Amino acid sequence: MHIDIIDTVAGFDAVRDNWDQVYRDDPDAQHFLSWTWLKDFLARRGRWFVLALRDRKPGATYVSFLPLRLLTKFDEQSGLFYDEIVMAGNYSADYTGLIVMPGYEQKAIDGFAAYLRQQNWTHLRLEHFSGPPERREKMILALQGPLVMFRDSAPATHDNIDNTICPVVSLPASWDNYLEQKMSSQTRQKLRRFMRKLDGGEGYRITRATPETIDRDLAILFDFWRTRWTARKGPERTERLINSTREMLMDCFKSGTLDVPLFWFGERPLGALANIIDHPKKTILFYIAGRDESWKTPSPGLVLHGYCIRRAIEDGFRFYDFLRGNEAYKYVFGADERRIGYTLFRTRDGRNLGGILHPHSVSYVYQQALEMYRKGERGKAEIVFTQVLQSSPGHVGAEFGLANLLFDRGRLIEALAAYQSLLERTAEPLPIALRLGDTQLALKLYEDAAGTFRRIGEQAPHVVQARYKEGVALIATRRLTQAETVLAAIQDIHTDDPAAVPYIQLASVALERVRQHNAALAADEQIPEGMMGLPGKRGGEKRRPRTH
Repeated sequence: MHIDIIDTVAGFDAVRDNWDQVYRDDPDAQHFLSWTWLKDFLARRGRWFVLALRDRKPGATYVSFLPLRLLTKFDEQSGLFYDEIVMAGNYSADYTGLIVMPGYEQKAIDGFAAYLRQQNWTHLRLEHFSGPPERREKMILALQGPLVMFRDSAPATHDNIDNTICPVVSLPASWDNYLEQKMSSQTRQKLRRFMRKLDGGEGYRITRATPETIDRDLAILFDFWRTRWTARKGPERTERLINSTREMLMDCFKSGTLDVPLFWFGERPLGALANIIDHPKKTILFYIAGRDESWKTPSPGLVLHGYCIRRAIEDGFRFYDFLRGNEAYKYVFGADERRIGYTLFRTRDGRNLGGILHPHSVSYVYQQALEMYRKGERGKAEIVFTQVLQSSPGHVGAEFGLANLLFDRGRLIEALAAYQSLLERTAEPLPIALRLGDTQLALKLYEDAAGTFRRIGEQAPHVVQARYKEGVALIATRRLTQAETVLAAIQDIHTDDPAAVPYIQLASVALERVRQHNAALAADEQIPEGMMGLPGKRGGEKRRPRTH
């Protein structure tokens, strides 16, 4: 067997038909592992990848898929970044895991585990992992090894709610059979009475979202939900959850897999549900609800779920899935329990396997190092630039960052050598050449600096900074006529670049001083420092006294 890595939108699009076939044939596949749901979800996230298993024969179709994501986090204690591999749908999906054709489960698990053991990670999180218990146990057994340890990482229970349990109702062939088989007599009578009110034109009605009403209907739902949960979750977290949930539900609505029924009395909304529809598996998945907490009877929740179950039975659906959480009300509808697993694998030394970053994390970590440098956190930046280099030898950006730190610390000879080495092997030499010239100026290697900045000006005439600094270096070597020519040319440049403005102003000041002194300076006369107008020094510096 062979594993391919799918990590682009184009690659994911290309396997749709194959994915749909595996999804249909896997009896334990759940909607959050469908191509339709993952397509939109992954498109909004970075650094995802799918392990795809096939036979080695050319043209063989895939028999299993394992969608994953890579997260990178910072360890304050060590100052290093580390990687986590998580299930692709984590933080939105109630079910994650793999999908597999019958007869290939063990081969898929062995292959995926072998691949993951070779990757660079500190944590591997099998959270919301669905499927039969045997599948989870096989996965755990295949991932074990001397370098990692594992433990159950199920979320803590709150208010006696166990989120490893997913209550699911198996739907019989008719509504009457459902009422008789799944409900207690008391609840059955209450629901029948409420449904008669709904059907009898007593002011009660249920509407279902359309393209014209979906924004209004979700707003009503989330207003109810906000009222119920803000005090407990806090306003910031509540709004963050609402925004991410609305985004995901709108993706489902656009793909035709969302139903939003609202229960009304007259023009007053009493409650709303958001149900995800899994057509291939004939399953309705209840995702989120909101209700008017001040309304007592008929119960909005009982009416809405009863209405949706009745409609699901009429449309030939086989399951009504309440998803995570064993809240008592779910069992009123005759639910059985399905369990999902939570297992955390962690390296024994607390570092990434292999001691380096995951290749897909290098660019991200490098950007974090740059941000640390910009913020003045130079010690942190040095550690992270070094980590990037250890993980990706020859990384020009990290080497440049370390060279800049040498310059900042006054280790100019080392910085000079680093910039010269980088300049010889980079495809984008401009930033490096600028820093090389600055280092030459700082070391008073004025001839070298003038040559460096002249070459930059020839290749990139728009870089005013380089042309100004060439003039400074020429002044320092007493080539004032050449300096005057260079500085005068800057005055003719018209640019919208705000970074160029201070250098144009400095060049104007330096040019005036050159013109004032050009004829008067003798060959042995020292150039006044104030005439050079170095960055950070504006006009008005004291001049050195003349020696004669």
